[in-house]
Amino acid sequence: MSRSVLGWMSSSGFLLRVLETQFHQISSDSFLSLSSVSQHASGLQVEVFEGAESVQLPCQVKVSESDGSTAVWDQDDLRIPTVHVRQPDGDYLKDQNRRYEGRTAMMEDALRTGDLSLTLRRPSFTDSGTFTCTVRRLGEELHQEAVELQVKEAPAPVWPWVLVVLVVLVVLVVLYHRLKKKPTAAVLPSETVEIREGLKSVLLPVKTQKRLHNVRVEWIRSDQNIRIHVFENGQTRSELPEDNRVRTKMRPNLQESGDLSLTLRTPQLNDSGVYDCVVYRGGEKLLQKAVTLRVKESLMEEVEVADREEFVLLPFRTAADLPAESKVVWSRTDQHNSVHEYQNSQNQSDRQNQEYLNRTQMNPDALRTGDLTLTLNCPRLEDSAIFICTVYNDQDGRILKRKVLMLHVKVHQVEKVSVEEGRRSVVLPFKVASPLLAEASAVEWSLSDRGNKLVYRCYRGQDSSAQDHEGHTMNEDLMRTGDFSLMINNVCLTNSVFSCCVYNEDRKILRQKVVVLILRGFQSEVVKVTDGDPSVSLPFKIPAPLDEDIRVEWTRPDSKQTEVITFKNGEIHSPKQVLGYRYHGDTEMDKDLLTSGDLSLVLQRPRPKDNGLYRCTVYSGEEVQHMKMVTLSVGEPLDGSFTDRLLCCKKRKTSRDPTPENVQLVFNSSMNQD
Repeated sequence: MSRSVLGWMSSSGFLLRVLETQFHQISSDSFLSLSSVSQHASGLQVEVFEGAESVQLPCQVKVSESDGSTAVWDQDDLRIPTVHVRQPDGDYLKDQNRRYEGRTAMMEDALRTGDLSLTLRRPSFTDSGTFTCTVRRLGEELHQEAVELQVKEAPAPVWPWVLVVLVVLVVLVVLYHRLKKKPTAAVLPSETVEIREGLKSVLLPVKTQKRLHNVRVEWIRSDQNIRIHVFENGQTRSELPEDNRVRTKMRPNLQESGDLSLTLRTPQLNDSGVYDCVVYRGGEKLLQKAVTLRVKESLMEEVEVADREEFVLLPFRTAADLPAESKVVWSRTDQHNSVHEYQNSQNQSDRQNQEYLNRTQMNPDALRTGDLTLTLNCPRLEDSAIFICTVYNDQDGRILKRKVLMLHVKVHQVEKVSVEEGRRSVVLPFKVASPLLAEASAVEWSLSDRGNKLVYRCYRGQDSSAQDHEGHTMNEDLMRTGDFSLMINNVCLTNSVFSCCVYNEDRKILRQKVVVLILRGFQSEVVKVTDGDPSVSLPFKIPAPLDEDIRVEWTRPDSKQTEVITFKNGEIHSPKQVLGYRYHGDTEMDKDLLTSGDLSLVLQRPRPKDNGLYRCTVYSGEEVQHMKMVTLSVGEPLDGSFTDRLLCCKKRKTSRDPTPENVQLVFNSSMNQD
């Protein structure tokens, strides 16, 4: 750049400052403020020029007066004086004067904060007059305040001076940016994501086609000014406090994919806010996008727990804006008496069902915090039901909040234990709560996928290992501590499914747990599907072609009758003794299966009773060649109404036994391509 240009820029900068000074002087001499507020003996006076976008009529009261009350703005000079009405549940504009229709607004939290100021849009001469703000509760007038509004004619504009100054400023700014040639960051269109509380995770989407080598990516919670996740030098890390760091995740290969999306696990109500994704290279900002997350209250949720656990939480968290006199009632749809009642910061047990006496509790500060979660101690199988939490306004009985939860109390638990190949020992964990120990008489560990072969048995006061599994050990004081974990020693570990049953003296199963032992490198997958879908595929593909003498078995290791379907000697067999399963097809599938290597299993019309573990094993003789475990999860339809989902749950409870007509299992030989 030549010295003359630099000199010109320097003098232009001086000229710019001079023009700015002159502009501010002109503005101060020629323009009055758009609105002003002054105090008079008769009350507040607000002045505004006609043509202003809006004007605010101030009114501040004590929170003790506004909380739970009704605020009314009137102009007594009008035949219909009502200007704006705010009630505890929102605006009430039915009686509003038509001249103010669509022109008035109050802050959303006005009654909670005591700031009852009214915003009037597009004020005109005819709006001049006295406005009155009145606060009433149950017919009693708690506060009244008058505000006089004067709408004046705007002063004559000084457009010639303004136009000259603006033209000069625009020319200088454009010339300055052209000479500097400083790149600006690309701002992607903002996006809003809305979900219901209770989901396992939510994705905040950001994708770009830009080259992202040697960049730093920051995710910032801009409404709280905190950084929550960073990508730098090919690695991602969470910036949340240590106990919450597992909640955020980014893709590690974003340089190639351009996918900067952030996964937030277990989203909660307080996660609602604005999240900014900002991309830097060096100190230069390359890209920015804002994603607004709105987490709404979960209207329906399912909770699973094992029988006789120490306790289970029925979660219900809502906004902390409930009136102090509200009444909270937890109930079951199949019982008349309540499960739990809460009012006046105390648990009410007068109308409580005797089955839940001394077994339920709530936070004493529930209404102030908005946490209405119910703690149910020592859940039992008969506690499986549909629970409804309803919050009533004790004064008029109106329903303020409501949530539905389905509690499933199951006998068995399922857990995966992963170990490295070559290990010779491993602990299979199983702990139970103390209320179960008084009834426990015997504990048995067995291999579910090998004909329920006994591994270890312990009676109260004595224990013994199976002959071919000597060296396995359990806690010596297990009947007192409830730690029924099994240590497998001195064996060559293989992929297996173990089952542990706790019996009482009558050999009734009190608790059961399935532990899937998986060697690292072993294939495992979770497949999710919605109840009512026509079919679901449990995928399993291996290198092809396959030997003709192989045997393929699909089994249910967590079921009493494990075998589902088998391929052997070129034929597919489905055992008749497996109630509810059948195979239909033709023999042309045999050749496709061997040539494609696609061993996927198709389940027709999946239902919630099909949830569980499915295992596919490929044998050559008696040697295992390949193996895969698939966990199937059949969920409720997301778009179903409350009534549909409740009826679906009740229907499942009354018809637990499967019928041969509603389930079909077939090998997927026709899906040769992904």
